[in-house]
Amino acid sequence: MSDPVIPVLDKYRELLIRRPILTKAVTSSAISGLGSLISQIISGKPVSARALSSFILFGGVVTGPVCHYFYLYLDKVIPPGGGLRLAFRIIIDRLGFSPIFLLVSLYVLGRLQGAKHDTVTKSIEGKYWPVLQANWKIWTIPQLINIGCVPPQYRVLFANMVALVWNVYLAKKASSSN
Repeated sequence: MSDPVIPVLDKYRELLIRRPILTKAVTSSAISGLGSLISQIISGKPVSARALSSFILFGGVVTGPVCHYFYLYLDKVIPPGGGLRLAFRIIIDRLGFSPIFLLVSLYVLGRLQGAKHDTVTKSIEGKYWPVLQANWKIWTIPQLINIGCVPPQYRVLFANMVALVWNVYLAKKASSSN
């Protein structure tokens, strides 16, 4: 009896070769939506279709493509190899990419969920630093593994697995101001 997961993984690998951005966008969209759905269920409130769709849209349009290109850029600027290079790559991710991507995430998700610019900006002022610190705590070790060990074509998928936990956290933070 063959393992039914093997054909799915083979198809995924094939799609990564043929349509890498679309594949990563769809994967990111699904996992972002799942993270939002789980957080809404955990909160005990009724599931908001608007919040769910905002995470699905953000995952597919922003997260998947942006992370795909970020990892390509990182490999080009500082090619893999050795501990010092890995340290610089992690520093670029943690101190460069993460703060900017978090800011974009909080703002765009707030707007997609219907909040006005001033409301989102004020909300970000109050939660940005604690959320960034949580990002560093949750993401640093996984990104060390991701950037240091995971083959480039699977980095967005690996990050999506970590993102499931992160998106539950982020969705709860984003909904706390709405």
